[in-house]
Amino acid sequence: MTSAYDRLGISPSATAAEIKAAYHQKLREFPAHTHPEEFKAIRAAYEAIRNPETAKADDDFLKVRPLEATLDPELMQQLREQAMARLELSLDDLIRETF
Repeated sequence: MTSAYDRLGISPSATAAEIKAAYHQKLREFPAHTHPEEFKAIRAAYEAIRNPETAKADDDFLKVRPLEATLDPELMQQLREQAMARLELSLDDLIRETF
């Protein structure tokens, strides 16, 4: 996935004039009638840069966050005991199930 700045071919430190110039240059390169998908992507990138609140929200949404999970030891022990109770088979039961 490319960032909005990469899509327009500019650096994040670009001025408003540079952003606008890059946007118009990309629109000339990819006109809507011949490159509709690229045009939409360029337009979305320009809008994201123009509205930094939206861009930040998108960046935050796409960040990889570590999964935080805790397991209750008592619950794990209960589940282990339930599983073991269901698995207990006698030798006769095992032979009957096998053949």
